[in-house]
Amino acid sequence: MSDKIRISTHTPFQPLESVLVGQGVSDNFFDWIKDDKIRSPLQKIVEETREDLEGIKKACKDFGATVYQTTPLEPAQDLFVNKTAIPVPPIQPRDVHLTLDDKVYCSSTEEVWNYINEIVHADCIVNLFELTYKNGRQYNAGEMINGASCYKVGNRIIIPNIVDKTMRQFGIEFFKQKGYDVIETSDPGHSDGCMSVLKPGVLVSLLDIINYEKTFPSWEVLTLEGQSWSRVNEWINFKNKSKGRWWIPGEESNDYLGEFINTWLSKWTGLVEETIFDVNMFSLSEEYVLVNNYNKIVFDYLKKHKIEPIICPMRHRYFWDGGIHCFTLDLQRKGLREDYF
Repeated sequence: MSDKIRISTHTPFQPLESVLVGQGVSDNFFDWIKDDKIRSPLQKIVEETREDLEGIKKACKDFGATVYQTTPLEPAQDLFVNKTAIPVPPIQPRDVHLTLDDKVYCSSTEEVWNYINEIVHADCIVNLFELTYKNGRQYNAGEMINGASCYKVGNRIIIPNIVDKTMRQFGIEFFKQKGYDVIETSDPGHSDGCMSVLKPGVLVSLLDIINYEKTFPSWEVLTLEGQSWSRVNEWINFKNKSKGRWWIPGEESNDYLGEFINTWLSKWTGLVEETIFDVNMFSLSEEYVLVNNYNKIVFDYLKKHKIEPIICPMRHRYFWDGGIHCFTLDLQRKGLREDYF
């Protein structure tokens, strides 16, 4: 690609100019499976996930943003030879990248993410593995800082306790050197699965788990009380069988599928309960936000603050353990770094 772009993003709500959307596996990825009880539901996930990602792409394009998309994971002969988990497809770019100011920080060396090198100028790309190694320690991907765990709001970076303690300390020092005010929070999971900053002064949160007087002083916070998995009976009954790692509604009794997923696709699944997807939103600007589903409380709050929700369903979010914010990575937004506090 000749016209590579330069990263420019400072908040989750400034007007979107370009975005990277993830992608799962190719249409023929599961063709080799002979058992229809396993193959059919997996092919349905592939097809409907692709359709839903197209919905996200369309919404971004309709807004006027340039959309890039990762290359789907293709089947390979050696993937299914040994009973080892298949590599994660490049469906959630935010889980392994953090775009900040004029850089994209990469926390994965998986080949499926090489696409970022094709669309972004080399001097905008920072390999976190190399960076941390130079600072005295090598980390694994699960410990790294990324765009799902770290939240950027102008001159402030929010880092949750889920990030490895030593890596978190590195991040605090690293971001402070770049002039950021760094705030640590007690989020139980990725920050974007716990809250969404929609515009200056406007925040939706799953629980009142953050000291908002310190983190977002004088901001209006909508707390989604009672948004709990305990209200979903199907999930309660199925939770132990899948060890809490995935859920495909309607396939709770399909033990053949369950055994296949637990054996081959364990790297694809996460921990379903760590994220309530009503808060996992992706803003196109301060006036428009992509949401997964209708929630009256949230929609009334958005209307109050003159924000228009655009519904982009992700039917298999409980399988992929991710929402709209996870499946996207803002590369360029209009505006400069500002102080919103």
